[in-house]
Amino acid sequence: MKTLDFLITYTHFIREMLAYVFWHQRARDFPANEYESSLLNFHDYFNKKAKIEGYLGSLVVKVDHVPWIEGEVYEDWYFIETSKTLDLLNDIILESNDIKAVHDSIAKIARNGKGGLYKLLNGEQLSPSYRFGYWISKPVGMRYEDFYTEIKPFSQNLWRKQLAMGPLSEFCIFSNEYFKVPEKYFPVYQQRILLYSSVLS
Repeated sequence: MKTLDFLITYTHFIREMLAYVFWHQRARDFPANEYESSLLNFHDYFNKKAKIEGYLGSLVVKVDHVPWIEGEVYEDWYFIETSKTLDLLNDIILESNDIKAVHDSIAKIARNGKGGLYKLLNGEQLSPSYRFGYWISKPVGMRYEDFYTEIKPFSQNLWRKQLAMGPLSEFCIFSNEYFKVPEKYFPVYQQRILLYSSVLS
């Protein structure tokens, strides 16, 4: 089977779904409850005020681990239909004074920010809100067709990095059940707590 035919068969969602993912931590010695309050206030305000074509809402998850920094980390997921929506998201934060003010209130107390762009290949849009995350990589030299076939039994909610954008692995899987991933895929495990969700239908 050709690669393109395989991916069309393997991917079975109704519309294309992308997500801009932003990882960040609170500034040292800043109270966690105040940081989270400011963060969720921004998301709530942004989702009410930002009327952007192709923007589908956001969620915020607190995770226990990422490889490049120590301590708890926050993941913001902004769901978009196409990559061009990224420019519109950025523009409205810069050009709308009220949104910028609310954004800056959290940005000034955040650190270690990194972003990535992921595409949903299989499963549920809201799967990043699930309890466990499994970030994996395709072994060097393995064909993508073989990789997708091997991981299919445990990849019901599979996302893939786009344009090499992001500090984490090329693929991520989310589940409400814990399971072990073979070491050949270099798994990075996460425990995840959903803090906020406002996804537009």
